[in-house]
Amino acid sequence: MPLWIRLCAATWFLPAAWAQDALLPGTPELDRPTPSAIGIRLPVRGDDNYNATVSAWYRAAGSEDWWEAHPLFRVRPETVLPWTIEPQFAGSIFDLRPGTRYDVVLRIQDPDGPIDEYVALTARTRHLPRDPAEPNERPVTTSEELRAALRSARPGDVITLGAGIYPGQFVLNASGTEDNPIVIRGAGAEQTALDGEGCTSCNILEVYGSFVHLERFAIRNGLRALRFQTAGARGNAARRLRIEDTRLGMAGRAGQLDFYIADNILEGRLEWPRTYRDDNGAHANDDGIQVLGHGHVVAHNRISGFGDAIKTEFNGARSVDIYGNEILFSYDNGIELDYGEGNVRCLRNRILNTYSPISVQPVLGGPAYVLRNVVLNVVDEQVKFHGSGRYVLSGVLVYNNTFVSPASALLVQTPAPSSNFALLNNLFVGPASPPRRVVNWDAPIVHGRFDYNGYFPDGAFTFNLRERGGYQNFASFAAVQAGGLETNGVLLSTPVFESGLEAPPSYTVRLDPRDPVLDAASNAVDRAVLLPNVNEAYTGTAPDLGALERGCAAPVYGPRPEGVDESNQSPGCEPAASEAGARR
Repeated sequence: MPLWIRLCAATWFLPAAWAQDALLPGTPELDRPTPSAIGIRLPVRGDDNYNATVSAWYRAAGSEDWWEAHPLFRVRPETVLPWTIEPQFAGSIFDLRPGTRYDVVLRIQDPDGPIDEYVALTARTRHLPRDPAEPNERPVTTSEELRAALRSARPGDVITLGAGIYPGQFVLNASGTEDNPIVIRGAGAEQTALDGEGCTSCNILEVYGSFVHLERFAIRNGLRALRFQTAGARGNAARRLRIEDTRLGMAGRAGQLDFYIADNILEGRLEWPRTYRDDNGAHANDDGIQVLGHGHVVAHNRISGFGDAIKTEFNGARSVDIYGNEILFSYDNGIELDYGEGNVRCLRNRILNTYSPISVQPVLGGPAYVLRNVVLNVVDEQVKFHGSGRYVLSGVLVYNNTFVSPASALLVQTPAPSSNFALLNNLFVGPASPPRRVVNWDAPIVHGRFDYNGYFPDGAFTFNLRERGGYQNFASFAAVQAGGLETNGVLLSTPVFESGLEAPPSYTVRLDPRDPVLDAASNAVDRAVLLPNVNEAYTGTAPDLGALERGCAAPVYGPRPEGVDESNQSPGCEPAASEAGARR
């Protein structure tokens, strides 16, 4: 009989006095769903020795096929003080279909006790934004007509902008409903534009309300393009917009929920190779897309010319998805997960020409997932493992990414500790003659795991291992492995990539988009450890290192073709039950 059917087959209940090391699980809870992911939390007591595990399986309701999810992550509350988070396991299930109910089974195990318990639950992903069930068409062709339609807008209105330029600033003070949103739709971003006329202290479009959908027009020529101005607003969407010649793109207010920002193009005013270090961060908050709150999706946008291209900026944010985006160049961070608490997810993005491409400064317990991203031409730190103020980073999982950098292959420079994290299956590629160490991890490492990663070239490696008393300096990768680190890692042979891609001689050389597919002879092929729901679809005897599996189609980065969305798109490699994908 399959394990996931034998629910509650062996459960032991212990007196409280015995429960210090034995795990006492509570009732599972669900984070806000997104259209393609489910986040789970399992409150716990006990397990003071941190040796319990929680594995998971899932299926679409009614299906016979069960799939193994990534195991839930053990959050360590003591590592994020003074931030308060309850003891828990937490984790996400990825690549799901919108508006679908799923059955989930957790297996909770702890040798102390012993504990072996099965718990079943159901979860439903969120629907994609939909047109009103009772639409009321309201065509407009001038700025005055548009302002009048906005002033009188009601749920179900579809305000359709004809082709042309609409000069000035615009405000919507109304909300739709989930079934009958207010829709503002242009004839296309090339035909319809709101023009701020060069305003220097304006928001070109302000939205005060919930369930407002903005689609298919341009916003240009002003200080700030789009602002969702109501704290706690729900269900707003921005799709197939084009933002040009603004200092700031899209932003919101505290506590907003369930926004969907997808398939947009944003072009800011900053030019490469201008970066943070050139003017001490004067443009660090020139944001492309900023979301605040929980349940947001930022997907398949193409962004260039901003300080931070995409950021979640809300203390304790949960259940935020950032995927499929293409960042062409960014003055500071490409994607910023700072102050996210748990089940924040950064996956399958392509980030080029960026000062510090992925920031986790800090994550407050986790898990924060950094999965299958392609990152080319890194100026400074590949993943910004930093604390901030009183808070220490804890709970980041970095799996199957590809990083190509003109200086150190892997760099972290901060005195703040990095706690309770893992880096697995990544490619860290630097120049053939690095000006600095190949790896220089300056932050004190507490409960950190490095394994199954590929590095280029050989040279000096430094890890600051608090458990070993501080800095550990290694003259070569062989010395790293002899010292007990990266025991399953590999020093990469050349060529690493089929195209011959190498690190540029300087970050000032702007790289164009490309897919770093592994060379057929690379020793990174078939070298990764299997991680369920992350790299379970592969073509050889084992998954490959890095973001792209050789032999599989590359993901779509940036805006998708018309008619393609989460309901029908492929992540690039489809797991197959007849091969290695299904783990039943």
